[in-house]
Amino acid sequence: MLDGLMKLGVQPLVVFPGADGMCELYRNRGIPTAVMNYRMAVYPPLRYWKDYVMFLPRLCGRILVNYISLCKLREIVKLFQPDIIHTNVSVIDIGYRVAMQLKIPHIYHVREYGDKDFSLFHYPMRSCFLKKLKKHSYAICITKDIQKHYNLNVDNSCVIYNGVCSETQIRFSPHKKNYFLFAGRLEPAKGVGELLIAFADFCLLRPNLDIRLKIAGDTKDIRYYDFLLNEVKRLHIEGRVDFLGMRKDINDLMTDAYLMIVPSKFEGFGRITAEAMQNGALVLGRDTAGTKEQFDNGLEMTGEEIALRYSTCQELVKKMCEVVDNGIEHYFPMIERSQQVVRNLYTNEYHAQHVYDFYNEILTIKK
Repeated sequence: MLDGLMKLGVQPLVVFPGADGMCELYRNRGIPTAVMNYRMAVYPPLRYWKDYVMFLPRLCGRILVNYISLCKLREIVKLFQPDIIHTNVSVIDIGYRVAMQLKIPHIYHVREYGDKDFSLFHYPMRSCFLKKLKKHSYAICITKDIQKHYNLNVDNSCVIYNGVCSETQIRFSPHKKNYFLFAGRLEPAKGVGELLIAFADFCLLRPNLDIRLKIAGDTKDIRYYDFLLNEVKRLHIEGRVDFLGMRKDINDLMTDAYLMIVPSKFEGFGRITAEAMQNGALVLGRDTAGTKEQFDNGLEMTGEEIALRYSTCQELVKKMCEVVDNGIEHYFPMIERSQQVVRNLYTNEYHAQHVYDFYNEILTIKK
């Protein structure tokens, strides 16, 4: 998004919570940056007994840290004098608060449901955040369903789908390898446990097929990772499942996959789905949230399905069997349609232009 906006003449200052990673990358490219130790404006998680004991200290710590960062940000904004403050997620509020204090237009880029996908809950309560969105800020929602989730109207919000690639990066190879692929964070909301159960049933129904399940992704939740390893043993599929961890060759893995499976329960947008289609993979995804919206967009645009849908574990198993029984060549026209949708809705060029147009619309209203 930022690359596209700079090509259109936007001069950014990007604020990061730490000096490593993306911040260092931006600095090396000569993009102005600022670093301050802010935190998400949500309640601390409650997963283990220690979380309950530390809940109040952690909450108070977040509020204090964010107040200090707000003061620092206000001084930076006074010097930089931006036309708009664009907060790139919905769970950070220091940009909004500074914008209100200095009477600068503010945009929340709402990329997540918050509660349904990540169990994140705004403090002091959801109604306060909704008031910010509806009365005192503009919003860019990454899907129509997220816009609906927050009850946003068209007067101060718009839907702009994420850009996942340049128009020149869409590719396809007819030479597929014998594996199904999952890519993403290893956490319960991503549906990995259900995928393992479905794959075990698939192996029982098609025992003579040499199809593997490759799982690309990592997690900070060691307990959940151990649970997944134990599930593989319990289901007796140790010889058919590969945990790959984080991979730099994920695009190649998608291009070569016989089938890309997206079992997430509530994807905000479903970037993995769009990236898989970009790389010429056949997608089999849960018919919910952002994944469903991408499929529906494709159906509306092309008149036919652009991917395979499922709702239950039994349907997931059935679709896996159908794909290998029909042969991947049977689905090449479906893959081609999915890439047509990527070209029309999910390119970086499309994304940046529409964000830029929304900026101009806001500034025109402000005048």
